[in-house]
Amino acid sequence: MKFCGSSKLNRLYVIFLVALTTSGCSSDSSTNGGAADGKKTVKVVVEFPDGDPSVPPEQGGPGFSGEGWETAEVEPMGDSRAIPGGRIRCHIREWPGNLRMAGTGYNTWLNYTVRDLCYESLLGLHPNTLEHIPGLATHWQISEDKTRFAFRLNPRAHWSDGKPIVADDVVASWKLRMDKTLLDPSAQLVYGKLHEPIAKSKYIVEVTAKTKNWRNFLYFGGMSIFPAHEIGSITGKEYLDKYNYKYTAVSGPYVVHSHDIVIGKSITLSRRDDYRSNDDPAIRGLYNFKKIQFVVVADPQTAYEKACKGELDYFFIRKAEWWAKDLPKRSAVEKGWLLRQKIFNDAPNGVSGFALNTRKPPLDNVDLRRALQHLYDRETLIAKLAYNEYVPTDSYWPGGEYENADNEPIRYDPGKAVELLSKSGWSKRGPDGFLVKDGKRLSITLTWYSPLMEKYLTSFKESCANVGVEIDLDRSNPETMWKNMMERKFQMVAIGWGALVFPNPETSYHSRLADKNDNNNLTGFKSERVDELCDQYDLAFSQEERRKIIREVDAIVYKQQPYILSWYQPCQRVMYWNKFGMPDYGFRRTLEWEDAFATWWIDPEKQKALNAARKNKTTLPIPATETHFWDQQKDATASTAE
Repeated sequence: MKFCGSSKLNRLYVIFLVALTTSGCSSDSSTNGGAADGKKTVKVVVEFPDGDPSVPPEQGGPGFSGEGWETAEVEPMGDSRAIPGGRIRCHIREWPGNLRMAGTGYNTWLNYTVRDLCYESLLGLHPNTLEHIPGLATHWQISEDKTRFAFRLNPRAHWSDGKPIVADDVVASWKLRMDKTLLDPSAQLVYGKLHEPIAKSKYIVEVTAKTKNWRNFLYFGGMSIFPAHEIGSITGKEYLDKYNYKYTAVSGPYVVHSHDIVIGKSITLSRRDDYRSNDDPAIRGLYNFKKIQFVVVADPQTAYEKACKGELDYFFIRKAEWWAKDLPKRSAVEKGWLLRQKIFNDAPNGVSGFALNTRKPPLDNVDLRRALQHLYDRETLIAKLAYNEYVPTDSYWPGGEYENADNEPIRYDPGKAVELLSKSGWSKRGPDGFLVKDGKRLSITLTWYSPLMEKYLTSFKESCANVGVEIDLDRSNPETMWKNMMERKFQMVAIGWGALVFPNPETSYHSRLADKNDNNNLTGFKSERVDELCDQYDLAFSQEERRKIIREVDAIVYKQQPYILSWYQPCQRVMYWNKFGMPDYGFRRTLEWEDAFATWWIDPEKQKALNAARKNKTTLPIPATETHFWDQQKDATASTAE
């Protein structure tokens, strides 16, 4: 989340340098928010950094009082000990198919990460309290009937190319997402609940909802804003083509220069010295790294080894064996040079397992789908192959307040699987031992890409073969697999999803998306009752009511088995070289391991001590391997309440 500050009117010009490419790029092109490929630089003048004096205060201009509007004072979330500077290096598995911030195929981990660091929305959610906080907007209004929303933009907000951020940018950002040639039906479903926004003035934008929905304010306020001077006059299709591997000007604390996009190899984010909120107390101690670099390392084992050698600074541990068996024996870990950490917080857990394409036989049969779940021996796999690091998933919102505790666990039971297979018409075996019906063999293709999953998939394949189900393991690459998923060209696919703090069942389970491409209803799930509940959810303005609705949705989806569920990890498990400073909480309450990019920093004293220890082969102090700050906070709150 990004924050805004305020200051008194200052009509002095602010000058900052934007380095431009030497290959014919002009100051108006603003690719990548001011790219730096050569030695040529140009001065960009930002007039009236505290707002256009021609805009009256009552229209949001300088002198705006805020009377009749809402806002929030944000306490600093960063650590006062943080020191800006340095670089953090991480890795990505494969060069992505696009670097876009919207449109078909944009919803990848890397794109979300870049978006959160480079682009701002009107409002944010405080990750610890979940209260609305200022972003590009300093103030907001919600009508009494909760269908009209107005936002006052921060007059100090400027794009990285020097142009002011204005209400027209918000309008253009909404219109782009509503363009059907962007091939993003989920976006049109979400933002289509709103009429076209209106720029009431240079700094005030207003939008009216077509129907009442508590998420309208959340989603419109949280929509990433793009510069109208770049995207306002192009279609969705033109955006897909033009910005496949480049960025518009940005509004956030980081920028990606064009020379830092090394196609097929790496992408580097650079901290903006000209970011308007650098002097805002709300972000004190945040966004400390001068450079954040993502390097392509295709093989997970190779990436792990690079992290162990110090070629990568920070690493999310996806393999339980690395954590439990290998790392404790590494010399760098024994000496305290390389640290491993489990950080427990309230970050929501996503769904992982095998998504089933229920649109076509044989996976359109729920008994067959349930049989496959009974053939996945998760408890044994977790115990023998994953060192009891995971928890079996029995919900589509696992491990949190939305999980339906009444979902009956489905555990490994070959006998029950045979019974369900017979019930679905698969009771006879052919000469090769596999089940047949109407002359067709029961053979299902399971697409996957991560080598870390191979041993689990092999076990599942063997369990299925024992009762006559053939599983054809089809290894793909991430980009091809994603493309085929979005085009619904799969039978069963191994996939893990991220999760939202506030669930949105509509985009994953509403019937209107079931037979469309390019959305998150991957399995083709349909349920009239879930559709009804989605409508009720839209009108549920109390958290208690929303929990109740999601739990009912969870029960319905769970019984229909659109996924073969696997497990989730109840913490954030990372390793890093002992040169970082970090807040006592590790990560903020509802955020995942990527929060390190915003809250950690290079500690010069630790860096010096690490260098000396590696040179002299000495040992450094080793902190506890688990951080339970947020659990302790909850315990303290409960104790006080008693």
